[in-house]
Amino acid sequence: MNQGKIVAIVVVVIAIAIGLYSSTFIVPQAESAIVLRFGNPQAVIEQPGLKFKVPIADQVLTFDRRVRNFEAPIAELPTRDQKYIVVSAFVRYRIKDSLTFYRVGRTYANAESQIQSVLLATLRSVIGNVPLTDTLTPKRADIMRQVKEELTRQAAEPYGIEIVDVRFKRVDLPVQNSEAVFNSMRTQRAQEAAGIRAEGAREAREKRAEADKERVVLVADARRQAEILRGQGDAEAIGIYNAAFGKDAAFFDFYRSLQAMQEGLGGDTTTYVGPPTGDFFRYFGVESGKPATE
Repeated sequence: MNQGKIVAIVVVVIAIAIGLYSSTFIVPQAESAIVLRFGNPQAVIEQPGLKFKVPIADQVLTFDRRVRNFEAPIAELPTRDQKYIVVSAFVRYRIKDSLTFYRVGRTYANAESQIQSVLLATLRSVIGNVPLTDTLTPKRADIMRQVKEELTRQAAEPYGIEIVDVRFKRVDLPVQNSEAVFNSMRTQRAQEAAGIRAEGAREAREKRAEADKERVVLVADARRQAEILRGQGDAEAIGIYNAAFGKDAAFFDFYRSLQAMQEGLGGDTTTYVGPPTGDFFRYFGVESGKPATE
């Protein structure tokens, strides 16, 4: 075989290899492909593997079907009660219909630009219809659900994509409003504390009044019982005295006279001035004005 034939064979093999290479392509597992023939879509391939195309005439575009993250710029939005909040959100989406995505969006930048536009408009509309407190409580999940539904309707379906999730990275107050909100919260807490203290003072007065009433009732009952017992004791004592002194009237008269003298002449400085006459001195040997020695 001469050298010319060898060169011709090599050229043919190279041409065949180039032709085979240019007529095949591989679709990865996580991607889909669109075959364009002179710019017109011919087929959408979603199954991975080795595929064939017409060389030169066909062009293959691949799209990643995995979930992508898109972070929206920070926006300052008003709430229903005219309080502004700073919101930073992100969207997770994936290509659902490659052909629609190619025809409408063509690139990720165009699709994300549409998502951003609809997202900001939706956030402004939804947050503008709720009070500030809803954005700082578990009710925020309902806000994100509404945003996701609106994104799906306006940005996802027309572009052939699926909105997987919408989340808030940050929900905060603007710097100029933080101090005012803090003062408002402090005033509200002070009012709540004053109300609690007033309620506690009222309950304390009620309990104190109830305790005082019970004390008065208990003391009055105790005094009544004491008076009854004292009266019973005095009655028993008088009965005992009467029984004892009734046995000897003269001794009883003498004993009562001594008690009267003790009470009437008590003390170390008591002085009696007058004649020792009268019934009071009958036991001192003086009777009817006569000396006791008579």
